[in-house]
Amino acid sequence: MTRQKKTRSAGPNGLRNLTAEDARKTRQPKEQTKKKGAGLKSGNRNSVAATTKPEHANKAAQDKRLGSKAPVALRPEVEVIAKELQPRASLSKAKPVPLAPEVELAAIENDVYLQQLLEKIEKDEQLTGKDAKYFNAKTKRLTELLAELGLDQDEETAEPEDALTAFEKTDWRKDLLGDDD
Repeated sequence: MTRQKKTRSAGPNGLRNLTAEDARKTRQPKEQTKKKGAGLKSGNRNSVAATTKPEHANKAAQDKRLGSKAPVALRPEVEVIAKELQPRASLSKAKPVPLAPEVELAAIENDVYLQQLLEKIEKDEQLTGKDAKYFNAKTKRLTELLAELGLDQDEETAEPEDALTAFEKTDWRKDLLGDDD
């Protein structure tokens, strides 16, 4: 018996081997699904712009690819820089809010720093620099407030305690006799 060469075809008993082209034809095509929208179709910008804009609109406004035609300064001008560097708010000293004299007097009397300076003076220490200026300013304002409120203790405007001592202090002889001795 003569020898037979093996072939790829299965012969009458099996399926025959299909070529790639035939296999593609027999395969079921995949179900085509709708792609998720990732924007408008290409070229849509020009077609939509032409239909929505009026005919008399200028072409630079229609084409979004074109930028502004306004000139751009490459170097800043000196006047512009000077305007930007000008202060927008003026600086001035803050004016202290005037307090009622009674409130200010109480604040000076309760000032802890002033009390410490008074203790130094009582110990016969000499104040220098800012301490002396602060002490002088506060004591000056204290005397002004006491005079304004009528609380001066230096003036002897009060009536004498004893009428007899007041009578003895006055020299009635000069008034009655007119003695100029």
